[in-house]
Amino acid sequence: SSFRFITKEQSEELQKNLVSYLNCGTGPTIPEVASRATLLIRLNSLSRGYSGVSIELIERMKLFLERNWIPVTPCEGSLGASGDLIPLAYLAAAIQGEGYLHSDAGPVLTSEVLKKANIPPYTLKPKEGLAIVNGTSTMAGLCLVNLNHAHFLLEMATLSTSWACMALKGRTEAFEVLVNEKAKIHPGQTAVAKKIKRFLDQESYQTPTQTEGSPVQDRYSLRCAPQILGPVLDTVEQGWQWLEAEINSASDNPLIGEDGSLGTGGNFYGGYLAHSMDYLKICLAHIADMLDRQLMLVVDEKSNRGLPPNLADWDSIPEASRFLHHGLKGLHQSVSAITSEIMAKAIPNSIFSRSSECHNQDKVSLGMSSAVQCQAMIEQLFTIQAMVLICYTQALDFRKIQLNGTISKEMYEFVRSVVPRVKKDSSLGQQINELTQKLKNLSKNKGEGVCT
Repeated sequence: SSFRFITKEQSEELQKNLVSYLNCGTGPTIPEVASRATLLIRLNSLSRGYSGVSIELIERMKLFLERNWIPVTPCEGSLGASGDLIPLAYLAAAIQGEGYLHSDAGPVLTSEVLKKANIPPYTLKPKEGLAIVNGTSTMAGLCLVNLNHAHFLLEMATLSTSWACMALKGRTEAFEVLVNEKAKIHPGQTAVAKKIKRFLDQESYQTPTQTEGSPVQDRYSLRCAPQILGPVLDTVEQGWQWLEAEINSASDNPLIGEDGSLGTGGNFYGGYLAHSMDYLKICLAHIADMLDRQLMLVVDEKSNRGLPPNLADWDSIPEASRFLHHGLKGLHQSVSAITSEIMAKAIPNSIFSRSSECHNQDKVSLGMSSAVQCQAMIEQLFTIQAMVLICYTQALDFRKIQLNGTISKEMYEFVRSVVPRVKKDSSLGQQINELTQKLKNLSKNKGEGVCT
């Protein structure tokens, strides 16, 4: 295309049309917290001064953030190169007084919110529509939420591994210094092993005395937990580094230098975030698989070292009626099913790049797609973790272990406040959903510090 001079009215119409044609997103909406993060990250990017926007736009975006006017944003439509064009168009539409905002009562028209506040809609100036939509801010906002939840779930997997060890009368040397600090020196492995060992030490747990016929070593899902979860921790830490660099960068195109020079490039390409979420998806699959295998050891009477089969509460059931009951068998079946679904989603999204926009966007990151699928896996992993905790509190009760460590004790009481000891076959679906939601809320409120 060739350059041409256009009028002020044509410029305004161009910016408006640019946003309008991109408002074709579909699918569920991204979480409100991710949409709020998107607004903050886009504001930060445009504030760097390389995008050619006005102070008035910056002030309007700042006003939206301060008043918690958060756009309702569908999750589908972004290729992750030329930025998150379609999701970010919903932010641009909101700035212009269009679309919907989140509220406690559900989505509300942006126009009504602005009218009630006696604030006129904003008219986009030259390049400002492009500047808002041409960036990686939506995938970055969702990455931020995903990494927070992933760190929490990693901490929970570390805690539940210590519970599994106690329930199984497992050995502790796999978590000690020789294995994890002297012989191997990966920082993630070392950190995970220290935490597991600390949880065990807080309960004064020691490896049971070796007896004839008892295993010399535990199975890999327990013994190798530091080697399984260590890479997850290091991957999450790498993801934080990439995200920090991304949200403090200008991901617009074209960019404008201090001397007025124009630079066309590809900072809108979400490669780092795509890789971060793809790696995280693989990590989530490993966590789910490890939890599933550990739980299998605890429910199977052939491997649980004296616990009742399927953690059925034989003390509460007459011996003659025990054959009528199934314990927590259904929970492990469900955990296995959901684990399979998580593992099926672990294939990297970024390798499925498709040529688009008449081959101008012939190589795209698909970072938003990876972040959305990662979010779905996280939701399922919360469910798995809830069911694992229900089973382990049952197992610890059978072992008559009174938890003393602050975090373990608090988590035990947290689970028991929702799901009492299961004494006979009963429907647990509603309680599982409730505990899952409470775990999510705990993750939002406490984040990574819950198990540190």
